[in-house]
Amino acid sequence: MASNVYSVGLSNVGSYQVSGRPYCATGSLLEGTESIEFPMITKEILVLNLSGSNDLDVYFHTGSMDSNKYTISGGEQYTFSVKCKEVFLSASSGTDYSLYASLTQITSSHMFHMTGSGVTE
Repeated sequence: MASNVYSVGLSNVGSYQVSGRPYCATGSLLEGTESIEFPMITKEILVLNLSGSNDLDVYFHTGSMDSNKYTISGGEQYTFSVKCKEVFLSASSGTDYSLYASLTQITSSHMFHMTGSGVTE
């Protein structure tokens, strides 16, 4: 007799249908790139650029820093519906941000390496 075992995982629909555990981070980018590693896989990420005039760039892979970025203008926000274990933020000096994420119960070790068209160069 076959026995199906269902558990939390990347392809488990229930892992994304339930409300996520909240994760919040705030910071100020002086220059360069900051990496934010999540304790669990995300369901959704909201990034707010609190700067009045500086742009904030968002990446999902270090290899995509030059060509595959999403730019959030000063004073704007964007919601990413994405599963990932890490996000990269880059901006010029004095750019403040807030980041809110909805986390699943999937451990980061389950996440595959982000690569391919649209993710890396």
